[in-house]
Amino acid sequence: MKSILIILAALVQVIFASSVDCPKCSKKVEENIAFEKGVKDLSVDIEKHTITVLFNPSKTDTLKLKNAINKLGYTADVIEYKEVKK
Repeated sequence: MKSILIILAALVQVIFASSVDCPKCSKKVEENIAFEKGVKDLSVDIEKHTITVLFNPSKTDTLKLKNAINKLGYTADVIEYKEVKK
């Protein structure tokens, strides 16, 4: 009998402090970053000026996400990073 090894990859949640400060900015980030390779979930909090991204670390990383946010014209500084079991 052959055994099958199943590896459940943990996802990573990163929270960026950002210069996003209006609904139009939020929409721009949501429409662009949500489609980055490996992104599983994304939320923007205008009041707290944060962007929370849940992603697969085998597909992307924090630096790539930060650069993608910067390319949209917003700052992105990591304030929290943690692995999440899904």
